[in-house]
Amino acid sequence: MRINLFIICLSLLLAGSAGRIAAQNVSFYASRSKTVYDSRYYPALFGENVAPAFPAFDVKMGWTDYSSSPYASICKHPEMGIGFQIDGLASIQAANGPGMGNIYSLYGYFDRPLLVFRGFSLGYSCEFGVGFMFRNRYDPVTNPWNVVISTPVNAHISLGVQALYAITPRFDTGIGFFFNHYSNGAVSFPNYGLNAFELALRVGMKAPRNGDDLRRKPVNDGFKPGFQFGVQVSSGIMSNEANYWKNIEENGTWVNDRYLKYAVEVNALYKYCRTHATGVGFDLFLTPFCDKIAESDGRGETYDPVSYGFSILHELNYYNLSIMVGLGRYMHHNDGLARNKKLYQLVTIKYYFPKMADVYTGIILKAHKFTATESVQVCVGKRF
Repeated sequence: MRINLFIICLSLLLAGSAGRIAAQNVSFYASRSKTVYDSRYYPALFGENVAPAFPAFDVKMGWTDYSSSPYASICKHPEMGIGFQIDGLASIQAANGPGMGNIYSLYGYFDRPLLVFRGFSLGYSCEFGVGFMFRNRYDPVTNPWNVVISTPVNAHISLGVQALYAITPRFDTGIGFFFNHYSNGAVSFPNYGLNAFELALRVGMKAPRNGDDLRRKPVNDGFKPGFQFGVQVSSGIMSNEANYWKNIEENGTWVNDRYLKYAVEVNALYKYCRTHATGVGFDLFLTPFCDKIAESDGRGETYDPVSYGFSILHELNYYNLSIMVGLGRYMHHNDGLARNKKLYQLVTIKYYFPKMADVYTGIILKAHKFTATESVQVCVGKRF
């Protein structure tokens, strides 16, 4: 479901921008990634205090927005498109088993310059997509040490900064620094996920701008700052982690019993420019299977299916596509999923339908400690 929705949103963005986005670009990245040490499982998988590094390679095909839209001028003519990445995890030597296989990712990306001076540019990059691992996933018999990746399909998320220099009008080179995350969103356990910092070298080629692009000036679309409000509901599938570990300890079997989890958000944002809005939200989380968690974890506690909190939100808009990030604090939280957690993080990718009164659909990633994914949900909402 979340894979199909991602593809639909990406297709709608590209189709909706047809005729306004030009200049096909191709870029290549060769990089070295360093995993982020996690004491929960790294000693058993790689050895005490060992955080392995591995090679990676990217190829991207994108389009630069040279249109007269105010989005293009405000964002300094960003580039968007699709990319393919290979993370060479198979090169890592595991301590007690076959370790992990390579991850092959297909994703959509958005590269926006923040500072442009002559041939130099400095900006940020966002990537969202899916990563595939075909070999050496977790198996309780043949590969019990790889508690990092247990499903063939996982979310691929990458955020970073990059500095580029145009050697010629058509060719550029540069360096980028990224944080990458892979996880299945608690659909299946084990699911500790993989986090890594990536240092990459880039070589890129851009199609030349034509005369119309050079003469095009941004239009004034009459934007006025103001408040906007939103209401959304979401749902996703989660596995009962406590029951998974109970079966491993008692029976040596790999069992994932899955349940639905729900959330509701009401938010108020102030949109101070065409591309940015900031505000607050009230989040209500419903975990109907918390009684199953209590039965499995053996703590003898009673959990509450309802949790709620407040979050600070920031939304970046580009045409009808939006990325919203949030930092929240629980006011009440005792659902048995994440003990002793006060803060939570939200990343939401949305696509608005203006002809449907600004109804939107999207994907929400909820996490704790900025690295541990709690759930992935599909959302539907409306902006007022």
